[in-house]
Amino acid sequence: MKEAKLFLPFPTPPSLSEFLEILSVKPGGLAAQLTKYVYDAFFVGSLDLKEEYRRYYCVEYPTLRYYLAMVHGERFEEADLDQTHIFRITNLPQMVDDFQGGTYLDTVLEVLEKWRAGREN
Repeated sequence: MKEAKLFLPFPTPPSLSEFLEILSVKPGGLAAQLTKYVYDAFFVGSLDLKEEYRRYYCVEYPTLRYYLAMVHGERFEEADLDQTHIFRITNLPQMVDDFQGGTYLDTVLEVLEKWRAGREN
């Protein structure tokens, strides 16, 4: 199994147009093309671990928490387990991958957290 670079507990993810808007990226340009790669890595090409657990592993593991700890080696807070999705992201575009010199991951995660908090209230 490929090592996860990021786990992202999240309610319903934003649409691509919302994602561009919250990152202040105008559609149609080069920045939008690059930002779409980030969106795809986070919400399209990632694996939803809660869905995987429901579909395949709930018979084998008694709880989601136990499954995540045993199979993925990750422990999550109760608030994260209560989210609709837990995305397991293995491929990050260069602009957000610290290993490849990307510098925007923290910014993207902060903006997503603010968006999520605004939607939950």
